[in-house]
Order: sequence, then C-alpha cells, then structure tokens
Amino acid sequence: MAKKDLEYYLHLPYTVTLKRGTGDGDIYWIARVLELPHCMTHGATPEEALKDIEDAKLEWLKSNLERGLPIPEPAKFTGQYHLRMPPSLHEALSIKSESEDVSLNQFMITALARAVGYAEQPSGKRKAASKN
Repeated sequence: MAKKDLEYYLHLPYTVTLKRGTGDGDIYWIARVLELPHCMTHGATPEEALKDIEDAKLEWLKSNLERGLPIPEPAKFTGQYHLRMPPSLHEALSIKSESEDVSLNQFMITALARAVGYAEQPSGKRKAASKN
C-alpha cells in the first residue's frame, strides 16, 4: 500500500460548506471542511472564504501529517443504507407505496429526495428500483 502523503489527501473530494454569519452588525462567510475537525475559516465575501479554506485545509493536513495524527477521509457512499424503524411506520409506508403502485424502496427514495430538495434525474438516466 502506498504511503498516504500530502498530495494524496489534497486530491480527495472533501466536503466544503459555506454559511453566512452575522455579528456586531457585520455579515461574513464561514467556509468549513466537514470531514476535518476544526478546519474552517471566514471571509468578508463567499469567494474570499472559499479561497481561504483551501489554505486552511492545506495547513490542517500538513500539521496532522507532521504530528502523526489521523486524517479522516471523505465517506464513500454506496447508495445503500440499512434503516430501522418502528413497525407502525414500516406498515404506513408500505400501505402508502402500494396505494401509489410503486415499490416501498422507490417510494422512500422519492420521499427522502423531496425532503432534501434533491432534483430528479431526467427519465432516461434513472435506474429501476427493485421491489421490496
């Protein structure tokens, strides 16, 4: 296995968030790398905060490598998630999916996507879900 060096970590697809903040009547922007604890910066504009987060990420990674501290990597999503729920909710979801003539899996995917504002793919790009 190849050694994981700075270049390795710099090319990983870390998640960067941008959030508007206010304080003392001023507006500022906070950029943060979700997977790297306490790796954040702020700027007067969104662009400034996003530019500065790259420097902050570089310094965070360098520091942890030099000190031999662990460096989290972005999660690799498989598209599968095992979920436990109360039997009554399972029953209600199953009944609703049957009434709409779709699989329970497809019904839940659609409901979750709508809840987070996820745009559907054009019809030619979707894969059929298996019936549960």
